[in-house]
Amino acid sequence: YYLLVSLNRPIYSQYYYSFKSYYFPMSKEKKLSYTCTAGYTTESGSQDARITCTATGWLPAPKCYSKSLTFIAVTEDKMYYTGDTIRYRCDLGYSINGSNEITCKMGKWTSPPKCIETWETCPSPPAIKNGASFRPLLTNYTAGSSIKYRCHRYHVLEGPETVHCVQGKWTAQPTCLEPCTLNMDDMSNNNIEMKWRLEGELFFLHGDTIDFVCKQGYYLSSSSRQSQLKVQCTRGKLRYPTCIMKGKTGICFCNPIITHQVQTH
Repeated sequence: YYLLVSLNRPIYSQYYYSFKSYYFPMSKEKKLSYTCTAGYTTESGSQDARITCTATGWLPAPKCYSKSLTFIAVTEDKMYYTGDTIRYRCDLGYSINGSNEITCKMGKWTSPPKCIETWETCPSPPAIKNGASFRPLLTNYTAGSSIKYRCHRYHVLEGPETVHCVQGKWTAQPTCLEPCTLNMDDMSNNNIEMKWRLEGELFFLHGDTIDFVCKQGYYLSSSSRQSQLKVQCTRGKLRYPTCIMKGKTGICFCNPIITHQVQTH
């Protein structure tokens, strides 16, 4: 248990001390070891430490700390110094009574808060679209209860699979994202077809990618990118690419001939 107390004269390790004229001055990025005298340690609690020469001096600054004072609080895996704080939170189904923060003072913690069980019940949770709970729903639930959801076939669950009853309210519910179904009429109108031949019902899950190609005799317009033929299913919707007939550019290359007329520009 240590209190940080600056020691003005830390001792450098004997090796560097004996050859001081050879090692000093040191260039930047060089490292040096030092040792604290008996009764003092480095910040990490060891007797020795290493420091690095930088443009602004030694980093970290060489310091040794007294082991005689006990002004530090210790937990299982970490030491805390006077003035340090820790915050608490209660488990589901419990509410905090008192300040949620404790402070280390002179080696001891201030009084911690208490977690009191909450007895507020939750009503039956609302049903989710395109999904259901794993078990039949009850009319009410005690604090700390939980419900697990699943989605219907071809639907993708987004969000927490399990919801909890906390202080009379349910935590955020999940959403079941709809699949995409290919519309043959839209594909025909856009002059496209699937790159790969698939049989059966053509369902694609949310996030799936579908590759299209232009029908024979059609191509993407010059303003379109080839990547537009790769489409992702997003929440049950697809943005179909459009292919146009070869030769249909919408540009007139010559003037039509009209008898008994004079062309003007």
